[in-house]
Amino acid sequence: MKALYNSDLQYQPLADRNTGKNCGFYNAVKLQQSTVAYTGEITLSCPAMVALAIWERHELQPLAQKIFGQKVKQVRHFGTYACRNINNVGNGRRSQHATANAIDIAGFVLTDGTDISIQHDWQSDSDKSRFLHALKDSACEYFSTVLGPDYNSLHHDHFHMDMGFFEICK
Repeated sequence: MKALYNSDLQYQPLADRNTGKNCGFYNAVKLQQSTVAYTGEITLSCPAMVALAIWERHELQPLAQKIFGQKVKQVRHFGTYACRNINNVGNGRRSQHATANAIDIAGFVLTDGTDISIQHDWQSDSDKSRFLHALKDSACEYFSTVLGPDYNSLHHDHFHMDMGFFEICK
C-alpha cells in the first residue's frame, strides 16, 4: 500500500472481501483517478494496481508520445475483478480475476480521438500495431503474466495482465 500512497493515483482502499469459493479480494483498492480514464470500474489488488500505474506512467504514455506525438486519454477494458474460472470454464482453476489480481485491456483512445483496438489493429501493418506490440511486450516487465492475441483465440481482442504465480509473456 505504501507504493500507492506515494503515487499520483487517487484510490479508495477496499475492505477485504470473500465473495465465494476461492473468490474475493484482500489488500485491494478501487481506482478513482489516474493519468488516463478507464472505461468502467477498476478494482485491483495493490500489487496489480502498482504494476498498472507504473506501466501506464513509464510505458503507455511515453510510447503514445513517441509513436503518435500525443497521450492516451482513455483505456478500454473488459474488467478486473470477477469470480470466475480461467477462460470461464465450469470446472477449472480460478482466474486471477477471481482475486482482483488481473485486468483485461481491449484498446485505447488518444487525445485526438484516434481509436486503437487490439482486435482490429493487432495484425495490421501500422503504427497502431507497432504501438500495441510494444505495449504488450513492455507489460511483461511489470506483470507476471501477459497474454495477447498471439497466445490463443480467447485473447484475440485483449491483453490479459495479472500478478499471479506464473510468469508468462505471450
